[in-house]
Formats: sequence, structure tokens, C-alpha cells
Amino acid sequence: MIVARRKTTRRRTRSRQAQLVLDKHRVSVILVALGWFYFFAMSFAPESPLMQFFQSYASFLVGDFGVNIFFMLCILAGLVIWFNGERMRSIIKWFFWAIMLISWVLNFPLLESGSLLYQQFGWYFSWPLIYLLDQLFWWSVQASKAMIVLFSLIFVWWLRYMLRIPVPSLKLSVPQDKPLKITKTKSSRSSSRPIKNGSLASTAKKVDKQWSLMWSLFWSNGSWSSSQEKKLLKQVVKSRVDNKMKQVEEKKELLKIDFPKEKPTFPASILDSGASHQSDVDGSYLVEKAKNLQQKLLEFNVPISIEGFDIWPSIVQIRVRPEAGIKVSAIENLKNDVSLALKSKALRIISPVPGTDCIGIQLPNPQPQMVHLGDMLQSSEFLSSMKKNLTNLSMGKAIDGSSVVKSLEKMPHLLIAGATGSGKSVGVNDFVLSLMYQNTPSELKFLMVDPKQVEMELYSGLPYLLAPIVTQPDKALRLLKWAVEEMEVRYKLLKTNRVKNLVEYNNKNKNDQLYRIVIVIDELADLMMSGNKKDVETCITRIAQKARAVWIHLIVATQRPSVNVITWLIKANMPTRIAFGVVSQIDSRTILGVKWAEELVWRGDFLYIDSSTKYPVRMQAPFVDTPEIERVVESLKAKYMKDLTEEDIYHPELMSVLAWQKHVSLATWSGSKWWWTDEDLVEEAIMVIQKRWKASATMLQRTLNVGFARAARLMDMLEERGVVWPQDWAKPREILM
Repeated sequence: MIVARRKTTRRRTRSRQAQLVLDKHRVSVILVALGWFYFFAMSFAPESPLMQFFQSYASFLVGDFGVNIFFMLCILAGLVIWFNGERMRSIIKWFFWAIMLISWVLNFPLLESGSLLYQQFGWYFSWPLIYLLDQLFWWSVQASKAMIVLFSLIFVWWLRYMLRIPVPSLKLSVPQDKPLKITKTKSSRSSSRPIKNGSLASTAKKVDKQWSLMWSLFWSNGSWSSSQEKKLLKQVVKSRVDNKMKQVEEKKELLKIDFPKEKPTFPASILDSGASHQSDVDGSYLVEKAKNLQQKLLEFNVPISIEGFDIWPSIVQIRVRPEAGIKVSAIENLKNDVSLALKSKALRIISPVPGTDCIGIQLPNPQPQMVHLGDMLQSSEFLSSMKKNLTNLSMGKAIDGSSVVKSLEKMPHLLIAGATGSGKSVGVNDFVLSLMYQNTPSELKFLMVDPKQVEMELYSGLPYLLAPIVTQPDKALRLLKWAVEEMEVRYKLLKTNRVKNLVEYNNKNKNDQLYRIVIVIDELADLMMSGNKKDVETCITRIAQKARAVWIHLIVATQRPSVNVITWLIKANMPTRIAFGVVSQIDSRTILGVKWAEELVWRGDFLYIDSSTKYPVRMQAPFVDTPEIERVVESLKAKYMKDLTEEDIYHPELMSVLAWQKHVSLATWSGSKWWWTDEDLVEEAIMVIQKRWKASATMLQRTLNVGFARAARLMDMLEERGVVWPQDWAKPREILM
């Protein structure tokens, strides 16, 4: 029986909804057609009977002066009803009052001529009111006009309140030091339940820009609120004003500090230096490997000739030339047999060796030599590159022993991948120190994300940092969102100054120089697995796509180069990539698009690829130890942090963004466990309800991208806080804000 009753109720509800849709369409079509026929007749047949009919009856409402306005309002009301039919009655009521207001305004010229002109120009809709005003003020024209203006202002304010149009107002909040409770009143549905301490504050946090809250405190369904509620309102307004004034007084801007401009910023001599000559390898070792290689290939009828050797800090390369008629693929297919003959676990075959007609067989160097960052910074390649730009990265040494230097500005973003122990973090430190070596804190700023909490902590407190080093995923996401906003702000500056990049902007604005921002993320996988994968990917992609012209760069590293971490969208927007040693060929293809990274000997051995290189280039990254970094940091602090504190160097806006905490509140007890929900999700739900002026679990499920169960719990919490009215069968929830 209950089921049958519910089905009957649902059918009635659906029939009422269908009838409402039909009614709103009828009214909308009638109003729009009425206005359209009038303007059509006025344009093509102004003397027709149809035109006379329109003018005679419409002038009865608004007079001869307002006929055109009346039919324009008809078209506007019809369109509004078509798109917002569930509020048809309210729209018709507003239409009625709008005609009243127009008739008041149109009667202004007739007030000074006496009431006889009312009938001469037609019976006006507001004629009875004007007649009463004339009788009340003994035909005083000025008093009648003043009352009409007053009534018009009241009507406009009431219309704004009904339409819920926001206006600039004081933000309302409730002091948290005193418990507040509003008593029940029979005449108000919105105050029929007690409000606990802090509930009104959490609700007003998102609706404080609407004067409807203030109105609901003073006036409740036709009755004035109690004196306790008036006293509460005074406390709310006074508290908000005091807090606002305090925030204005305490508001700070990023200090413009005149740092010393000497370059390089720290002496390269404080870094360790190694031997500058190539590593010495025993000649008998090379001869033995060459004979074994040649003998093994002859066993498979692949004759070759040995052309020479290339000695690299970590690699020895044997250059061979196949005889006439021998395919290169014949040697590549015998890779495992060659590796067995040469007793090498990490063997790589490249064809051809750049600049030659030989095939390269690369083996690990039995006597590897370390490349030091101090040698790289003092090399002629790096010093000559500093004369062109100040974003050079010390990549290391190539196969021929030359120092390789690449510009971050040309990359303009860098993606790094490598397993634990492959030298990935050391490479990131190389790049950070290289940029600090060339730029002062006024020219370069870093935003560092270090989920492991130990790699970047050495740079804490340096004036190069815009914010403290972030270790939590939620704060890292806020940092990336701030960077996206900063990028948009900088683009607006470029548009205003009619320049294309920050080089032209700084040349044009000598007194307002903008610095370069480098975002360093030491472990991307931790951010992607924190539950905000989509937001992190969106922020990184937007920065990678647009931020080059405004000097915002990314250096992103991860030890898990899988498609879940390095998505195709990130990969497509960051063509410059570095692959240190990885554990599988799949990881190599994910980061580089080709194999070979699994064949590296680790400890700084990496492959580099960018948009200008067809195949990855093998290099040896320089090594920098923790004591070296500490010496550099101490030198920079002694030079730039003499009378400064960390509060002076960090960006105040970023500090406030990072200081914001998520308030996790206990929602409800269900079965045998507590359900927890984030406070910011509740606030976002309030904003969605305000924007759409609808409240349902399915709507929250679509807009907030949450499950139905969580959306239903959000609706229950909003009901407890007095934001929405409890569900009344199939009727839509009433919004109480």
C-alpha cells in the first residue's frame, strides 16, 4: 500500500512538473509574440487596426509615453520565463511592479500641469497613487515627486533583494569566543532549529556578500526579529569591521631588497675539483676486449675491423666498422652474445657514432672517474655561455670529453626520471646551483617541492626562495595554483605594456623589474598519488604550455616514470627530458619514447633528448656532495642575508596561501564508523548552491565530481547548518541562505 501511494505521488509530481513546463512555455510564447507583433505592426503598418488596438489598451497601463517600453518588457519577461520557468509567478509579479515604476517615472512631467492631463494622455497604471499623493500633500508637486522617488528606491532595493543580486558589503562572521544560540520562533522556518556555535560563521563565510543574511536577521516572514538577534547582528558587524581593519594594517608586500649584483654569486673554488684529464685505462684491457669482440662476431660470420677507442669518465667506447655487405642489424641482433663475450652487464650499441661511419660498442669504464660541478662551472663552455644568457645548466661531459651546457630558457621546461640511486637528485642539485651561480636573488626565485623532506632542505632560508620548501601534497597543489595565477597576472602586464616577453618588459620598465621563477619538484609521483592527480596535471600542463614568455620554468623529477605519473599530456608539453638509469625498457620508453635507459651504468650516467635531437645523447652528470652544497649555502647567506630574516624574503601572499589549513570536521556516525568530510568541500557545495540556486545530491555529485553517497552526506551537513530545508517528498529543497 505504501509502495502504491509512493508511485501515485511520483506520478502526480511528474504530471505537475510537465504541466508547469507547458504553462511556462505558453506564457512565454504569448508575451514574446505580443511584443513582436506590436513592433512588427509599428514598423510596417502604423495606421492599421491592429496597431490602434495595441496602443489603445497598452496606453491604459502606461500611457502614450510608455507603450514601447511596455512591449519591450513583455519580450524580456517572456524570455526570462522560458529559461527560468519554475519562478514564473515571481517574474510576473516583478513585471507588474516594473510597469508600476515606469508609470511613476512617466507621470513626472504631468505633475506640474495638474491631474486633468492624466485623462488627456490616457489612464495611467499609477494614477490612483498619484491622485492620493496630491490629496495628501495638498497638490504639492515637490512633495509628490519626493514620495515617488522614495517609493521607486524602495522598489529597486526590494527587487534587488528578491533577485539576490550581490552588492559590496561588509563580510559577516560570528565571534568564536562566545557560544551563540538562536531561539526557536514559530513564524520563521529558517530559524526553527537552534544554531550551534560556529555554524552561522561557517555558513556566513560564503554568503557574507549578500545583504539577504542581514535582512533575514532583522525581518522574518513579516515580523521583526527579537532583540537578541539584533544584538547578535551588531556583534557580527563590529567583529568583521575590526578584523578587516586589522588585516589592512597587517598587510605586507614583498620587500624590494637591493641585493649585491656581483656575478658569479659564489666562488666556484669552494666546490670540489677533480682531475681535468681523461681517465687512464690499461691498454691491455682495451686490446683484450677488442679481440673478444672481433672473435665473437666472426663466429656468426660478421667480420669487423677495430677503428679505435673513446675513453669517457664512466664509459669506454669501441669503434668498429663492419666489412662490405654486413648489415648493421646483424651486429645489433647479436647484442646478448657480444655482452657475454665481453663480460659486460651494461652494453649499448649505437649506430652510427656521430660524425663517423662506425658503430659504437659502449662498455662500462673499469676505472670510472667522477665529474665535479666545480670543474663544470669553471669550464670555458660554461663561461662563454654565461655571456649569452644566465639560465645555463651544467649537464656534464659528453662522450668526447667536452663539457655540455644547455639553456633552461630554450628548453624551457625539464622532465627528469630515474630510479633510486641513479643520480637523479644529484642532477637536480647541479641545475639549482648552476642557476644560483649566475643569478642574484633579485633576478631568480625558486619554488621547491620536496615530498621526501631531505633533498631540498639544505636550501632553506636562502633569499632565492619565494616560499618555504613545501613537503605536503596539498600545499604543493596550492603552490602550483598560485604559480598559474601569477602566470596570468604577468601576461596581463605584458598585454598592458604591449610587449611579448619579460625581456622587453624589463627593458621598458627599469624601475619595476620582474624576476624569473623556477619551480623544482623533486618527486612528482607523490603529488600524483595524493588524490589530486587531475588538478596537479592541469596546473603543470598550463604552466608548461604558456609560462615560457613570462619566465616561469619547471624542473620536474620522478623515480617512477610510469604513464600514471608522466601522463601523455605532461609529456607532450615537456619535450626536453633526461633519463637516468631505470629498471625496465618500459620505463625508458615512457620517459624518452625509445629504449636504452635501462642499459645505463647509473651513478650520473644519463640520456638527454630535446626537440632538436633525433636520438638521445649520452652524458655523465657532475657530482656535488652535501658538504659542497652546505658551503655554497653558507656563502650565499653570508652575502645576502646580513640583516634579513626569512619573513622578509618570503612572498606574503604565498605565505598566506600555504598557511591556510583544511579543517576536517566529524560529520556523522553511520553504522560502526565515523564519516569524515573536508570543510572546504562543504564550502564549495555552498558556493555551487548559491550560484545555481538549487540544492540536490545529484547536482552536487555532477558539479563536485564526488560519489552519490558523499553528495548525500554533504546535503545532510548543509541541512544541519541551516543552509537548506529538509527534504519534503518530491518537492525541491528550499534554500535558506
